[in-house]
Amino acid sequence: MARQARQICTITADPRLAEHWRRAIEPFGGSHTAFDGLMTALRRLADRSPDIILLDLANAGLTVEQLTAKVRHRAPMADLLLVEDAEPGGWSKPATWRDLSARWGANLLPRDQEIAQLRARLTALWSERDQVARCGWVGLSPEIRAASNLLLAAAQSDATVLIEGESGTGKELAARAVHRNSARAAKPFLALNCSAFPETLLESELFGHEKGAFTDAFGRKKGIFEAVDGGTIFLDEIGETSPAVQARLLRVLEERQVRPIGATRALPVDFRIVAATNRHLQSAVADGHFRRDLYFRLAVVQLPLAPLRDRRADVPALLAHHRGQAGGALTGFLDEPALARLVDYDWPGNIRELRNFVERAGVRFPGLTLDTERVGELLENVRPGVNLPVATGRRAENVEREMIFAALSELKRDLDYLKRRVDRLSDTDHAVSGGDRFASMREVERERIALALQQTRGNRSQAARLLGIGERTLYRKIREYGL
Repeated sequence: MARQARQICTITADPRLAEHWRRAIEPFGGSHTAFDGLMTALRRLADRSPDIILLDLANAGLTVEQLTAKVRHRAPMADLLLVEDAEPGGWSKPATWRDLSARWGANLLPRDQEIAQLRARLTALWSERDQVARCGWVGLSPEIRAASNLLLAAAQSDATVLIEGESGTGKELAARAVHRNSARAAKPFLALNCSAFPETLLESELFGHEKGAFTDAFGRKKGIFEAVDGGTIFLDEIGETSPAVQARLLRVLEERQVRPIGATRALPVDFRIVAATNRHLQSAVADGHFRRDLYFRLAVVQLPLAPLRDRRADVPALLAHHRGQAGGALTGFLDEPALARLVDYDWPGNIRELRNFVERAGVRFPGLTLDTERVGELLENVRPGVNLPVATGRRAENVEREMIFAALSELKRDLDYLKRRVDRLSDTDHAVSGGDRFASMREVERERIALALQQTRGNRSQAARLLGIGERTLYRKIREYGL
């Protein structure tokens, strides 16, 4: 079955269910810790670093949202399987489970699941965890697991791979994983950022040149296609190449021969291409900025990497990993409300921004546990300013369009964040009717804003950070509630 040294925790006060789980888990070996009480489990989970947690929700005494957040705070790397009590109108609502899965990486486990089905579920989970680890990634989300599966399948072939994703999503890490898991793993892996060179130098880096081919060409230089010698070439920011370079790249890809600048004959080359871009290449093709034939030659296998805002369930695991305590808890680093705020944050800089956040926290607040106020200060200090089009070599109208799009995107993130908070407040109020619920939400919101203003002594900027909303939104709410 699964390999040894696996760690499973089960949490239930039901002896019959505990025995059922024990019988299902026993053949897997590894370590199995059974807790018969939730409070005991929460105290000891941080020391266990389990791979999988089976948690019975019956008689938990907490809302499922509260319970899931507490467990994730103590076990950020674990797959969390929750046994639903299936009460009508309760935790069984599909919207609730979708939110729990997307936000905290929790999954539903039927209470009456047969032993064979449970073993198959555990085997599948361990296989998925192994695939993510083989790719060098950290995370529990369906998006990262789907990408891992596709990456490893692509690695077994020699097909060209096009990795698409925003800056900071780990495109070079993915390219290295393709190489490491391929038959070319013993050969070199050479990376080249196509946007880092002007056109003439980029051609020299790619294809090489002969002595005297141009000024300062004092000797023969091997290009990356010749130097890789049976390995893998990673061409980052492929969308930034000029039409002339694109034409030469297409010829090399089709003929498997390269002619250095100034040479009279082509040389046979053995390589695999993995390309990456943070642009939407299909749009670039439609706009005439990228060759259609080269696009289809590169996109034999397309590997999209989702931004961190679309895989929030990975945030706790990434925070733990970048603290240098892979598999450990976050209890000494963040309190629970602070973790919830970071899960809800959109991370426009993706994993690179998250890694920098962890490092910055260690510098600003060494040895202290981060609360929402400290998290707000750390996030506020890195709000991106306006990027002026100075010496970029790009057309002014293109830069202006990107600036407008960035501003609208930030506004949308603020609105989405506020909507999620209001929706969760609505979901926790099960005891009142629709009209009463709306009134109750307004009262709760007004009280929380008033409390935040009181705690910050009327400082609206600090109050907005404490509440996790934008200052403009807070000003509007203050006027609306007459505070």
